[in-house]
Amino acid sequence: MPNGPLQTLKDRLGFAVLEYEVPEHSNSFKYSLGGMTLSAFSLLVLSGILLSQFYVPDPDRANPSIHYLVDQVWLGWFLRGIHFWSGEVLTITLLLHLIRVVFTGSYKAPREVNWYVGVGLLLMMVGLLFTGTVLKWDQEAYEALAHFLWVAEGMGILGVPLTEQFAQGVPLLSRIYMWHISLLPLLTIPLIGLHLFYIKYHQLSPLPEQPEGGKKIPFSRHLVYLNRAGSGVFLLIFVLALTIAPPLGEPPVAGLEVTKPPWQFVWLYALENLWVPLLVVAPLLCILFLLAVPIIDRGPETHWRKRPVATWVLATCIVLSVALILWGKFTTMTHSM
Repeated sequence: MPNGPLQTLKDRLGFAVLEYEVPEHSNSFKYSLGGMTLSAFSLLVLSGILLSQFYVPDPDRANPSIHYLVDQVWLGWFLRGIHFWSGEVLTITLLLHLIRVVFTGSYKAPREVNWYVGVGLLLMMVGLLFTGTVLKWDQEAYEALAHFLWVAEGMGILGVPLTEQFAQGVPLLSRIYMWHISLLPLLTIPLIGLHLFYIKYHQLSPLPEQPEGGKKIPFSRHLVYLNRAGSGVFLLIFVLALTIAPPLGEPPVAGLEVTKPPWQFVWLYALENLWVPLLVVAPLLCILFLLAVPIIDRGPETHWRKRPVATWVLATCIVLSVALILWGKFTTMTHSM
C-alpha cells in the first residue's frame, strides 16, 4: 500500500534519504572496513560510558578503582574486556581501511578532502588509544606518560598545554581523563559525521578496474551487509573479552622503566633505541607524509599496477611498520628519559 502507515512513518522520519544506489562492490569485506571500524567505535563509546561510572581519575585511586571494577563489580571484568578489545579491533580495521584506501587510490580527486578528514580521525583514534592506556595507571601507563611528557617538553611552548605546568595543582591524570571522555570524543564524532557525508556526496570510490562504476545496488541492501559485518565485529570482541583478560598491573613505581608500550606505539620504542629525538620527529613526519599523499599523487590512475611508485611506497611502509613493531617487542631499552 503506497500511502499506508508504514510508508507515512518512513516519510516522516526521513528514511527516503537512504533510498539511493551504491556500487555493488560496497558489499565486500575490503570496502566495508570503514563500517566495521565504526561498529567497533560504537561499542567502544558505549562500554566507555559504563566504565566511567566506576573510574576515579585520581593518581592515588585510579588503579585501585579498576581493580575494584574487575574483581568485585558483577561482570566488570567483561565490561573492561569489551572496552579494551574494541580498541584493539578498531585499530586493526582502521589500519586495514587506510591500506585499502591507499591501495585503490581512493584519496584522489574528488575525494581529497575526505582523505584529510580520515587523517584527522586517525589522529583522534591515536589520542583515544594513548589516553586510554594512561588511565589504567599501572607501570606501563606511568612510563607511557613519562615519554609523552618528554615529547611535549621538547615541543617548547606548543607542548605546555599538554603538561602539568599548564594547570598546576590539578592532577595531570584528571586532565587526561577529561581529554579521553570529553575533548577527543567531541572532536571525533563530528569528524565521523563529516566523513560519512563526503562518502555519500562523492559516493563510494569505484573499483580501479572499473573506473566508470559498474553495477549498482540499493543502499538498503548495503546496510544489511554492514549490519552483518558489524555483528561479526561485536561477536569477535565479545569472544575476546570472554577469553583473554586485558593487561592490568599494580600502581606504578616512580623512576622505573621496565615496561614496553602497547603494540600500537611500540614502533616508537624501536625508533627511540636508534635516536631519542625520533620520538618527536617521527610522528610529525608521519603526519606530514599523510597530508602530502593527495598532493604528491595527483594522477588519474587508481589501479595499483599503473601506480608502481605509490604501490612500492605502500608496501615499504607496511614492511617497515611491521619490522619496527617486532623490533620494539623483542629489543631492550637503551635510552631513558
